[in-house]
Amino acid sequence: MATLNQTGLQDHPILQPFRLNGRWYSPADNTIALHPTQTAFLLMNGKIGKPAQLPTQQQAKGQQQ
Repeated sequence: MATLNQTGLQDHPILQPFRLNGRWYSPADNTIALHPTQTAFLLMNGKIGKPAQLPTQQQAKGQQQ
């Protein structure tokens, strides 16, 4: 399961162009950080993908060493 970052946002891959809060987002932007409550309709319409897996701090430290 994807984890929330410190601000409560999850990174979602952008699959199709869409407009959110007066701004257009395109697949060239790669990902968008959204609160879980903002994602329901975008996921149902196929505009964004499921949340990207964020590495935990322990996994990131283990890979750097």
